[in-house]
Amino acid sequence: MAQLKFNSILVVCTGNICRSPIGERLLRKRLPGVKVKSAGVHG
Repeated sequence: MAQLKFNSILVVCTGNICRSPIGERLLRKRLPGVKVKSAGVHG
């Protein structure tokens, strides 16, 4: 795999109920050395 130029990823969607948590888990599995978090923008 190519060398990554970042050490963290924030996955954002509207409510942080389905899409961003799924994206977070998929990325954590694929990129074990990267800090991955998810968030929602709807209060």
